Amino acid sequence: MTDIFKTSLTQFSTLLGRIGADPSRLMSVREWWYEMDEPVSMLVDPQEAFKADERTLLKVCLDNGIAYRATTTERPAAFPAWLFREVYREP
Repeated sequence: MTDIFKTSLTQFSTLLGRIGADPSRLMSVREWWYEMDEPVSMLVDPQEAFKADERTLLKVCLDNGIAYRATTTERPAAFPAWLFREVYREP
């Protein structure tokens, strides 16, 4: 019965599986794009796209009181994995 609550150590191959494995894990926009196999090479300017997405996620966090990790000189801003799913979800 307690096995239900154990997290599998195998890699999850689906988007929802990867998010569901640890939905509160903090990720930067760059980490999200690469981990979820998004087509970074198709972006004209990946850095600008990452910054724009970061601004969007930051606004959602501030507007809704969602915890996030602020940008520092050593690390980029990071947001909960579940939030990326909500923001990037197709309408």
